[in-house]
Parts: sequence; structure tokens; C-alpha cells
Amino acid sequence: MIKMQAAKSANKKISLRKKPSQPRSEKMVARILDATRNLVTRPDGLKISKITTNHIAKEAGISVGSLYQYFPNKEAIVFELYKEMLKRVYPVLDTFNAEEYLTLPREEFFDRIIRSIKQAEADNRYVIEMHHAMQHDPLLEEMDRQHSELIARELAKFMKHFGSKWTMKKLQRLALHIYYVDFGTWMYREHAKPPAKETFEREVDILNFMVAKCFES
Repeated sequence: MIKMQAAKSANKKISLRKKPSQPRSEKMVARILDATRNLVTRPDGLKISKITTNHIAKEAGISVGSLYQYFPNKEAIVFELYKEMLKRVYPVLDTFNAEEYLTLPREEFFDRIIRSIKQAEADNRYVIEMHHAMQHDPLLEEMDRQHSELIARELAKFMKHFGSKWTMKKLQRLALHIYYVDFGTWMYREHAKPPAKETFEREVDILNFMVAKCFES
């Protein structure tokens, strides 16, 4: 099973101050995270860089003091949201790392895994804002870098399994390129606001084309 390696390396600055162990505290943490997500994703939402703990506490209907019982700062809240986003993607990679999928025809395998990863990703603005937030804090930026490299390694393993003659290092570079092309599409969606289905199918085609390059002689 893929573990959240990025999460493991986080220090106290972006870790939960108090891990919820009781239903009441779990609900409080969920309330804070939901409030932050709402501030970002609603039509008149704020950018994460503009959100403060006061904004979050007000949206959650709690005092700032209650918020600080669980989170030392806004970055820690963002990091928890980031881990939630990762939880959508990692299980997809685990699911496809099974004989049921690894014995599929190569083109079908990659088409299905690409579609599954895209479907597992979160709301458009949420993804964009999370990536932007990662770039405003060195620790969060390192978490994002580790996540992208982990995804690239897993995709490279699948490429090698299906017979690519490229070295693992070159395959990981290709997979990392695919990862950032995927992110670029989210930026395009934010800018052009095209029909969702049109964009989805176009991106799947582009990513499948990129994967196919590593199997060319």
C-alpha cells in the first residue's frame, strides 16, 4: 500500500497540535477543515493566500482560540486538506497494482488508470488553490514535491511492467512531466471554463499519448 511519505516528513509547524481521539474533537477538526474548504470553493471564495485563521474560525462558527487548540497556524490546516486530496489518488494506484489490472492490454490499463486518477481529483478551484498554497510555504512546497515524485515513481513502475525499454530514471521524468501536464490542465480549466466532459476527454487523450512514447522503439 502506498503510504503518505510527504505527510511523514512534516515537522511540528504544519502538524496537528492535538490529534482528535474523541468524536467531539474529530467533529471539531472536520468543522475547521470544512470551513476552510468552503471559503475556497464557493463562488465568491477567497484565495488560500488571503484566508486567515480569523476567517476560518468565523466560517466554522467557533472562536480562534478553539481553532488553535487543534491547529498551530493556517499552514497546518492547509496541510491537512492537502492530505485529504492525496487520499483520493493513492488508493487508485494501489487498486491498479493488482493482477486483475496488470494483466489487461497495455493501452486499456493506462487509459483506465488515467481516467480513474482524473475522476479521483477534487474540485477544480480546490486543486488550483492547494497547489498555489504549496508554493507559498517552503515546508508545504516540499510536501508537494515529494507527492509528485511518489506519483511519478509509481507510474514509472507500471510503464516498466508493461514492457518499456526506457530506464527507470527516464520513465520517472516522463511520469513527472505527465503529472505537471495534468496540473496545467486544471489551470486551463480555471481560465477558459470549458465544458467539463470536453476537457476530460482531451486530457485523457493527451496523457495516453505521452505514456505511449515510452513504448516506441
